[in-house]
Amino acid sequence: MKNITYKEIAKDLGKTEGTIKNWKKNHPILLEYVKTGAFCKKNNITIEMIKTCIELKEMAKDKEDSTE
Repeated sequence: MKNITYKEIAKDLGKTEGTIKNWKKNHPILLEYVKTGAFCKKNNITIEMIKTCIELKEMAKDKEDSTE
């Protein structure tokens, strides 16, 4: 699994690294969205893969709840 850096995000978006770092204070939700998307892209994780993970998590929780 590969982490994403502010430098990589800045390069991909045509911004400076400082601009991306400023988002932490000025636009934290935007930065979180961008970081999540960039992480997924760098690791070749598609939306369909994320949906499958969510479905598996829900199935595991349902199974856990039914055994209690």
